[in-house]
Amino acid sequence: MRRKNEHCAFRVPCAASGPKAQVSLEYMLLIGAVFVIMVPIFYYALTESTGQIRRNQAEETVVTLAKTADSVYALGPGSRDYVSITIPTGIRGYSINESTISLTMDIRGAGIDFSAFPHAPVTGSIPITSGTYKVPVEMLDSGIVRIGTGEDTVPPVVVFTYPSGNINFNDITLKANTNEPSLCKYDPADQDYSAMANPFVGTLMSHESYVGILPEGNHVYYARCIDPSGNVMQSSAIINFTINTTITGPPVNETYEPDPPVITLVAPEDDYTDNDGIVLFQYNVSDNSSVPFCELMMNNTLSDIMTGISKTDTNSLTKGGFNYGHYNWSINCTDSHGNEGSSDQRRIFINYTQDSDLPLVYLMAPADNTVRNYWLIKFTYNTTDATSGISYCTMHINGTLDIGGNLSWSVVDDDVMENTPEMITLPLFQANYTWRVSCTDSSLNSNKGYSELRHLRINITAGGDAYINSCAGWCGWQGLSNGRCENNIAKCGSGCGLPYSQSSNCYTGDAVSSQYCTGGAESDTCCCVI
Repeated sequence: MRRKNEHCAFRVPCAASGPKAQVSLEYMLLIGAVFVIMVPIFYYALTESTGQIRRNQAEETVVTLAKTADSVYALGPGSRDYVSITIPTGIRGYSINESTISLTMDIRGAGIDFSAFPHAPVTGSIPITSGTYKVPVEMLDSGIVRIGTGEDTVPPVVVFTYPSGNINFNDITLKANTNEPSLCKYDPADQDYSAMANPFVGTLMSHESYVGILPEGNHVYYARCIDPSGNVMQSSAIINFTINTTITGPPVNETYEPDPPVITLVAPEDDYTDNDGIVLFQYNVSDNSSVPFCELMMNNTLSDIMTGISKTDTNSLTKGGFNYGHYNWSINCTDSHGNEGSSDQRRIFINYTQDSDLPLVYLMAPADNTVRNYWLIKFTYNTTDATSGISYCTMHINGTLDIGGNLSWSVVDDDVMENTPEMITLPLFQANYTWRVSCTDSSLNSNKGYSELRHLRINITAGGDAYINSCAGWCGWQGLSNGRCENNIAKCGSGCGLPYSQSSNCYTGDAVSSQYCTGGAESDTCCCVI
């Protein structure tokens, strides 16, 4: 006799029934509901993760390019590095504009900029098609860092020059603006760029040069420029102007009158004593005609020319640079008809001696003829000036590369404290170097003092796999001569027979010393030699 449902064991599985079947169905429905909810969440999370990766790649690209640009800029003209960058999908475009590097990414229909700001002036191009690229970054002779290998074959164009035409002043600053970052020169003779003697100041698109007080008459200068790609102007831009400080005819809206201007001196009073070499001159002018310019006369010699003269308000001129002594001063003014009037003379005593002493500059480290097996070098110096403050200092370094060729560049330090160690850190190539530091004071004379010249040997090229792995290497990085491992900090003194530095450069029982000194308690202190 068969038991109930016995045939199910030998044929096909039987459908569940009863309470267990109901639980199984509810479980299946719950799984389905969770799946329906999780799919969009998972999709959103995946999309956001992908978007964040793209944003990270864009940001990393511009930051990497900016850091590399600063690195080759510090190494000087002719330096080049190749950097690997990854361009994500969705890049709309790029911008390299003077000191900004940007990528524009399409994020949900909006263009978002990712920017980095190198200290170096930059130009060039960035690929925008997704992928990984090896991009050259090169410091050009023009002082610009070029990113990429752009095919720029067009020379720059001078789009503006100054002054031009007839002018009624003779204290002249020449100006020339270009349509792209450039280096420019000028010369009284029209000749090739390389032969021109006078450089303009400015490496971007605005260039100027102060030439001082020029004589009356016509003046012509020729300007040529070179862009970061080495394209040179083959013809000159002309700066042409005529100085005529004596107006010989009246303006069309003024009736001729023969009376000269009347000048009344306001300040300083007669027999005034000045204590800083900087004087505020004030005067009033009256005339029936307009007055285009006035002149400051010191000891009957032209000292300055003033334009924009007012007949209703007091005119002022602040002038510095006067040295100790007695002076006679007066004001001459010329009206639009060429009538010249002169004021009375006053006496002034300058109780101040202009700063003519030079800053003193002392090199601290590395010592002369130092040999280093590490490419990142910390240069240390200090400076002092007896009369004025320090405006800025410049490290001048020249190198002869082992692979051939020369390097020469200057690094400016514009936040300098007197009698305080100042440091400039540079990555260097394998080469022999000479270096020195100059400092310029904050006086009106901008006196410049130079340090001694030192020699330095670097045995490994910047960017290699070298790293500090010894106490001596650590001390050398600190700018000290050598180092030795000891078993306690008390031995960082005369007990070792050497003039060790103070405890600020002795490390005991911490991560730094244990990294560079091995042997546990028997040798856990890195002592650096002064």
